[in-house]
Amino acid sequence: MTWDAYHRRKDVLRQMLAIADHQREITLGELLDSVEGGRDAFPTEIDALFDLQMMWFQRLSGHMEQILSQGTESPDLVPVTAWVGTAAELPGARALLDAHRDEPALRKAFAKELSYLATAAGVPVRGADLRLRGQRIVDAARSAVPEQTPAAADPSRPGLIARLRSAIAA
Repeated sequence: MTWDAYHRRKDVLRQMLAIADHQREITLGELLDSVEGGRDAFPTEIDALFDLQMMWFQRLSGHMEQILSQGTESPDLVPVTAWVGTAAELPGARALLDAHRDEPALRKAFAKELSYLATAAGVPVRGADLRLRGQRIVDAARSAVPEQTPAAADPSRPGLIARLRSAIAA
């Protein structure tokens, strides 16, 4: 791939995500058709999904590094906090990835992300147990995302950190 093609793909992906951030129900195929040069940059939806997943993972790992460098979160909350922050920053990307979470071509990438999250939380196991723990982290993070809305400030409910700790402990 030439540098021009690389930069064109990144530009198309940014344009697609700008649309997806505001139109969460839009399909990947519709996005590729709506952005000029979308089908040229990404001949198949799988091509676009790989770049999308890589962008998500890079942003997620960047958030984790930033949180770790601040040293203010307990290790088991770092991946949850990073996931929630990344989902808030890339809502369209998260919606598209969620819509394709059963895509066989991405199975390995998703499994590696789960392992990465569990390892970052300090889980001392490997293999399927590690991915299961990573899935618990993602599930805890998903449950926290709606809590970022102003309407969720119900004082009778436990706070975000208390809920995350209990979900991770499970």
